[in-house]
Amino acid sequence: MEDRADLDRQLVASALAGNPEAFGDLVSRYQNLVAGVAWRYGVRREEIEDVASEVFLKVWRNLERYRPDHPFATWLYRLAANHVVDRSRRARKERGRTEMPEQVADPAPGASEDLDARERERLLREALRDLDPRYREAVLLVHVEGLKVEEAARILSVPVGTVKTRLMRGRLALRKALVARHPEHFAE
Repeated sequence: MEDRADLDRQLVASALAGNPEAFGDLVSRYQNLVAGVAWRYGVRREEIEDVASEVFLKVWRNLERYRPDHPFATWLYRLAANHVVDRSRRARKERGRTEMPEQVADPAPGASEDLDARERERLLREALRDLDPRYREAVLLVHVEGLKVEEAARILSVPVGTVKTRLMRGRLALRKALVARHPEHFAE
């Protein structure tokens, strides 16, 4: 892990010194992370490449703000998540409501063909979309991205206890919404 952090710091320093290849290496190393953030935060498949380009343009413009005492991936993740959330807010203002992707999970061969499970996933995505953004971010980071609570706290720039509280409240709000809207799928 330390080797990765050292290489990231070297690439950032080299990019700041004017080496475009170093920045290209950072893009290559982290384009999947940025695309994953966009996808999990609800960006449609056909827009992910554009969003990733926008994020890396923002990274280029703000690279001098990166503090090397923190992991580059954490800084980039937060920047990407903020960009996607801001973009979603702008889109909502323009057309009323942003649509979530039809699939949160990768639709690879072997994905569950169970109709009830797919319907439950769709209903969960809808409920997540309506969840308070603070709770949604915590739930996405920990339960969808699979990050540890400590990592989510670092990304969100809040104490660990705050993330735990948001997770608890987010799960409770999701459960209440799902049971109230769809008791046939989500019995208490």
